[in-house]
Amino acid sequence: MWSERHRPGTLRGMVGNEEARARVAEWFDGWSAKSKPLLLTGPPGTGKTTLAHAAARARGYGMVELNASDARSKSRLAGILDPMRENRALTGRTMLFIDEVDGIHGRSDYGGAAALLQFLKAADLPVVMASNSEDAGKMREIVKASVHVRFRPVPPRLLRMFLARILESEGVRLGPGTIIRIVSEARGDIRSMLNRAQALAGGLDPQTKTSEPGPDIEEGVTSFFGAGSPQEAAAVLYSMWTDPREKINAIYSSIVTADLDPGRRARLLEAVSEADMLHGRILSTQEWRLLRYLNPILARTYEKGKPVRYARYNLDFRVLNRIRFDGSKIRALNRHLGKRLHMSGSAVATLVLPYYIKMVDDGTIPGAEEFGDIIAKEAKLQ
Repeated sequence: MWSERHRPGTLRGMVGNEEARARVAEWFDGWSAKSKPLLLTGPPGTGKTTLAHAAARARGYGMVELNASDARSKSRLAGILDPMRENRALTGRTMLFIDEVDGIHGRSDYGGAAALLQFLKAADLPVVMASNSEDAGKMREIVKASVHVRFRPVPPRLLRMFLARILESEGVRLGPGTIIRIVSEARGDIRSMLNRAQALAGGLDPQTKTSEPGPDIEEGVTSFFGAGSPQEAAAVLYSMWTDPREKINAIYSSIVTADLDPGRRARLLEAVSEADMLHGRILSTQEWRLLRYLNPILARTYEKGKPVRYARYNLDFRVLNRIRFDGSKIRALNRHLGKRLHMSGSAVATLVLPYYIKMVDDGTIPGAEEFGDIIAKEAKLQ
């Protein structure tokens, strides 16, 4: 992904938020064990995480990362933070970066915010936090306990300069009108701008919510697995404005029905599983900001030249045919046995049918052929 490949590695390579960058550098240079933690707030894609990484790298810090959405309870958060405090001598020159720190608040917060505040007050190592919001619930308490630096959307002029540099390095030419549209729709979000530009460079146009819809799920998944490069495949995913669950299910069913060796299938399904767990976490916590990580995870299921095609169902067509044609026979069998045993068909299916089939297979029930004819007649009546 361009947004990762061209992520600035130094403060000088970043664009926009000059004042914020200067304040962050000043905090790092003057840090001591008595310093307050650093809190970076602002819209997505404005460089908060990139700046934290670049500043830490420039000063020789090893970074331990934590997403606050993963540790909402006091016990889970303490299980992560306490060992760092207790083993301070062993960790050496280490800093802690807590991303999405506003995700620790809300109805699913079971003491996590209080535990984090307690840790921040006693921490004797550099702590940097990033948040999209400073107004959510108990964020006000964290703001008070921190050195607060606000980030602003990157101005269009700087976005255009940065995008021009990226396009040149990638050997890609886009028309002036297209560049203006990309920059305008990014609204100061560098990550969004690069994702859109990469999709357009790959010949795809991930539509905005106010324009024409992108490819449907079948067309999108087919194009994804048939892409000529990982970059093109990733661009396809970003162009698919569809329900995330539908996207995950379609990629899953396409993989399990493909003619792949077990090792390769397992590797691809690991990525699908990771995407599924992320989506489940998003639904349970309502932290929709995490959705931006879904496409990069699903992009790992792409392998050039592998025989994967879109499949709606996650069963082989031969199995589906068995279900389709044998299903009526099984239902008729349940009804027939239910009449004999004075039970409902569902009760027969649960309590009787498995044992009956076993006895038929063992040959312990006579007249199986005659019974089969009866079932066939009942099935025809339905």
